[in-house]
Amino acid sequence: MTDSLQAPVIGLFPLSYVIGTDAPGAQRLVLDLLVHPSDRTLRGSAQLTQATNPPLDLNLDVWGTYSYQLFLPPSPSNILITLQGNHGGPTANSPIIFSLHLAVGSDWQKGQAGYRYLNNQGQWIVVEAPAHREDTRIKAFGNQDIQALLHTATLEAAIATGDVAHLKALATGDAGVALNTAIDSTKSASGKAGKSSRA
Repeated sequence: MTDSLQAPVIGLFPLSYVIGTDAPGAQRLVLDLLVHPSDRTLRGSAQLTQATNPPLDLNLDVWGTYSYQLFLPPSPSNILITLQGNHGGPTANSPIIFSLHLAVGSDWQKGQAGYRYLNNQGQWIVVEAPAHREDTRIKAFGNQDIQALLHTATLEAAIATGDVAHLKALATGDAGVALNTAIDSTKSASGKAGKSSRA
């Protein structure tokens, strides 16, 4: 018997972020992504705009991964989204002209982003800005509860780290009861197996 935990299987679901300060003329980055929880990947599009001179309107294909980042208390753990982008996607014969690191809370609501892009003059421009999830940009997929899907994706990523204490802290309600039962059953099965092997 293995001591591994399995998260509920979920399919693709949409996720959108707006990154920027909302100051007049400031850069605004909009990410429209599809999350694939089984391999913790994301794929979608990025639109980077700026109204001031010189104007900026950059549309890119982006792809990357997300992972659950553990920190010692009292610091909260978070989700780290890492993306790169170009014109045409990962298999296109096009150079990477965009990269992003976005750290959001385990609820995926808001966080801080750092990104860079190659401008028309061939210079890398580096930007740090706040980010927030923008659910109004997402078209409804039937009766899917995006927050529940994000919570399940967070649990799945946390399971991959193997840190039981963080898993228990993340799990609440019915999911928490089921997770605690699963964790306790693996402990008791491991304990019995260990005792019988020592006999």
